[in-house]
Amino acid sequence: MKRFRYSLETVLKLRSIREEEELKRLSIVVSELNLIITEREFNESEIQRSYLEIENSAHVGTSLNDYLSIERYIQGLLKMNEDLEYKIQEKNKQVDLVRADVLIARKDKKVLEILKENRFKEWKKKVNRVERREVEEYNDSMLAHKTYVESLPDGNKGQQKKNPKTFKIMNREDGGDELMGDFKNLRDFYEKYYMGQGR
Repeated sequence: MKRFRYSLETVLKLRSIREEEELKRLSIVVSELNLIITEREFNESEIQRSYLEIENSAHVGTSLNDYLSIERYIQGLLKMNEDLEYKIQEKNKQVDLVRADVLIARKDKKVLEILKENRFKEWKKKVNRVERREVEEYNDSMLAHKTYVESLPDGNKGQQKKNPKTFKIMNREDGGDELMGDFKNLRDFYEKYYMGQGR
């Protein structure tokens, strides 16, 4: 029988590529957001360091110009952080939009993957049915051949003719309740003809 082929395999590959592209976009946007956050955190640490510098210099004696210079530096950092805070909010919105695109791309791919899995299961059931039918046909032909050979005139008449027992090959998908009955028959047959009982 032909090997399994999924008719939408090309579409599935394209959707996988799209998901990867969306993930790359998300990675870039998140990296940009992290850079802005890192810059803001650096400015905050600089502000804290500058305040400590003012406190420490009060004991030593610092000129008014030095104080004003440090104060202007702190004010500049605070203004920068206000701008960075706005950029962070905007970048967070962008991250949310790209993340939504990633989820859509992932969902689109998942739908095709589930469909592929279901089609494979159907194909596998069909293959199993064909294989079981072939085995049963082979068993039937062997039984017919044996019966034919034993019915020939030069056959051994002294021996009692015994038709070999054949069993239908089943699985749980075809109705598992019959399996236990077949198993019991097979066990009885084995004990009778191979274990020496009943001879």
